[in-house]
Amino acid sequence: MKHRLDHLKKFDIETTDGLKGKVRDFLFDEDTWKIRYIDADFGGFFKDKRVLLPLDALAVPVWEDKHFPLKISKDQIEKSPGLEDKPTVSREYEKEIMKYYGYSAYWGAAYVPPVQTGLYYPARPITAPAKRIDEENLHTSLRSFKEVEGYHILANDGNLGHLEDIIVDDADWQLIYLIIDTSNWRPWSKKVILLVNWLKEISYVSKEVVIDTDTETIKHAPEFDTDKPVEEAFEESLLDYYKREFPGK
Repeated sequence: MKHRLDHLKKFDIETTDGLKGKVRDFLFDEDTWKIRYIDADFGGFFKDKRVLLPLDALAVPVWEDKHFPLKISKDQIEKSPGLEDKPTVSREYEKEIMKYYGYSAYWGAAYVPPVQTGLYYPARPITAPAKRIDEENLHTSLRSFKEVEGYHILANDGNLGHLEDIIVDDADWQLIYLIIDTSNWRPWSKKVILLVNWLKEISYVSKEVVIDTDTETIKHAPEFDTDKPVEEAFEESLLDYYKREFPGK
């Protein structure tokens, strides 16, 4: 299934022995655009107790109840390295987290294609956009959903809108689509989704996402209803349309 991250931020989260918290954010690896961590808040029990949880700590989600059960205990949460309000999450901090929970590091692992044709739709791998990073001494490949939410979208002929949300596939936690809202820039207000592969560039300093197309392409793209699930029939029509506009993608 595919889900909006803004929707998943409304989920609660619970340890094996009943400690409950709330999802605050998701952190993704900008090299692969895959979710790596859940930023969770257990402040109802421990003052300012925010923790970064690797996805390996997540049990099978209960989607209908908006609930993320965990494989770890209250004691592990209590003693985990605190996240606090770090502006970035360093590789050193990631190593500390992975060592504490006993999980293997994801970085450096080669991409393994699906063993069965049609296992993932759209097909993997997803190609992440090129990125411009001008920050000095930035030792991380992690980005926050809350950080990129609201970024300006630029087409070849000017401003197009803003990034409203991101859609993730729960089969492998791959970020698949960006939801773009044109209402603050264009009189023909609509919401569309773009496959990550079709993004040209993202700048974390300018807070911009660049698309190598024009506004007419987006104007006539299939409109996305954010109140409905992402159905395969809609995805097929979307991919058919954009394949004409993004040849070779």
